[in-house]
Amino acid sequence: MGAAGKDQVSGRRGGRRGLAWRRGVVAGALALAGLGCARPAPAPGPLASALVAVAAELDRGSGGGTQAWSELERLATRVKARGRGAPGVEDLRAVLFDEEKFQREIDSDEPRFFVLPSVVAARRGSCLGLGALMLAVGERAGVPLDGIMVPGHFFVRSRETPARNIELLRAGEAMPDDWYRTKYGPWPAGSVEYFRPLDATEVAGVHWFNAGNFLRRRGDLAAAAGAFARAAQEFPAFAEAYASLGAVEQMQGQLPAAAVAYDRAARVRPDLPGLQRNRALLNQQLSLLSPDALSPDTRR
Repeated sequence: MGAAGKDQVSGRRGGRRGLAWRRGVVAGALALAGLGCARPAPAPGPLASALVAVAAELDRGSGGGTQAWSELERLATRVKARGRGAPGVEDLRAVLFDEEKFQREIDSDEPRFFVLPSVVAARRGSCLGLGALMLAVGERAGVPLDGIMVPGHFFVRSRETPARNIELLRAGEAMPDDWYRTKYGPWPAGSVEYFRPLDATEVAGVHWFNAGNFLRRRGDLAAAAGAFARAAQEFPAFAEAYASLGAVEQMQGQLPAAAVAYDRAARVRPDLPGLQRNRALLNQQLSLLSPDALSPDTRR
């Protein structure tokens, strides 16, 4: 379950420990009279930095981050030119979907369809991938946007008044709040992870969660556990990340660790579907272990 579910988009503080971006400095340039000074390239914003960092960790050695940033800058320049220096949501939507022809992907949950550099390169992405693209280009172009998660789906919302929901799987069409509640709901009113703006590290956490789902389905449980742990770290309010971590740890026989993860999920969202059932099964398994094998947190 999670941001991948219904539309195959199914994953924080990834940006903090991600790529270190440095601007080049021409040694001695200030000492040379008569030479013009080129404006240094702008540093990537926090959202783009976080997402390129996630991509670098998921696809080590690909070297796609530099190319992605260059392309994001080009797209942002197009958006600003179309908006004549004051771009808006429609300029961003038109450049990405009408002019650049970015396409949706709803049949595959492979990371290449949600990891930002590969989405930029292939012009194709899931709702999470296209959302990451729009957020990153909007950040660079000066179009304020927020990423929004609902069960099984991700979209983007503008910060204008009134706000506009930008549906990535419908080429940026504006959709009302009730459309999301009907199609992807219901979700509990107290669910702190859904239907509200996510910050850059939380969006990165959703990417890690999706990576964990993909790795689990591929059978790489150890890697999936690592991805879910990152998702929970980056997005502490995302109960599904803790629950998914507990599930893969339980599948690997790491029962005390699974109990800790399930308990953390329950603290965030006690009514999470399936959590109590999994915890009951785990309790049965734990009862077969000797007390010495249990940590203090899991002893009953």
